[in-house]
Amino acid sequence: MGLLRLAACTSAMLGAFISTTAGAQAFPARPVRYIMPLPAGSETDLFARILARRLGDGWSQQVNVDNRPGGGTVIGTDLAAKAPGDGYTLLHALTAHAINATLFSKLPYDSLKDFACITQIGSFSGVLIAHPSFPVRNIKELIVLAKAQPGKIVYATGPIGTTNHILGESLRVAAGINITHVPYKGGGLAIQDLLGGHVPLVSNVVLEVLPYIRSGKVRPIAVTGPKRTVSLPDVPTVGESLPNYRSGTSFWALLTRAGTPAAVVKQLNADVVKAMQAPEVRERFPQMDLEPAGSTPAQCDAFLREQVAVWGPIVKASGARAD
Repeated sequence: MGLLRLAACTSAMLGAFISTTAGAQAFPARPVRYIMPLPAGSETDLFARILARRLGDGWSQQVNVDNRPGGGTVIGTDLAAKAPGDGYTLLHALTAHAINATLFSKLPYDSLKDFACITQIGSFSGVLIAHPSFPVRNIKELIVLAKAQPGKIVYATGPIGTTNHILGESLRVAAGINITHVPYKGGGLAIQDLLGGHVPLVSNVVLEVLPYIRSGKVRPIAVTGPKRTVSLPDVPTVGESLPNYRSGTSFWALLTRAGTPAAVVKQLNADVVKAMQAPEVRERFPQMDLEPAGSTPAQCDAFLREQVAVWGPIVKASGARAD
């Protein structure tokens, strides 16, 4: 009887192991939701759809991009924060994820505790551009003109609290100048007004303004990120003229809900990094002026924590608030 009981227990344990292993190998067993906290149609959204399609092909499951814009990415992020911790909901996190931790006095989620990192997708940079008629070619000339005309020079960005707005305010504080921020509902609208000569300066990401720079329709003044960008190697950073200027890293990362089993996060990481190597995904990086990362979950988590810490003082110094 003892041997029979031992055999039965062993059989049950083996069955449970096989079942668990099979369950882990079967992930995902149903469609996956890919939350994009921006409107459809942007370059970021286009990239996400290409990546999602590649993931879906590898999994033989639908990966549905769900656009949930609004609230400076808070609306979409909150949906991801309240999803089950099973790996079936992914969040395309933007730089705003790190900024919002300080920009908002209270968020409906914890930017770090409520999420598990899958991988950092990549990093990119912003650039301050001017209308060709604006008599400024670099940061030093901008400072001289701004001090001669306090409060009269305006710079445009997307909505209040975006990366470009925060970096514009970081420039204003570091230079000790009085320039006025003009927020638009979207960065594209600000660019159109710059092209029309209605505003003299715009701060935006390189990937959205590169065609206008190359055609000579706008003039680059300075890169707003921490280092020069490959697509604009001759354009200096703001920090090269202002050593006390502070900038965090602009990035994309893929997150899921905290509590997702480690084995699932590990598989998600391996599958996403593999998908990033696919030709149709890989070719998008240089086209969009993105520096690919493809980090491990632990590296991504450390990076995200670092960026929350880096952007916090920059947001506070800028005086920007979203509530």
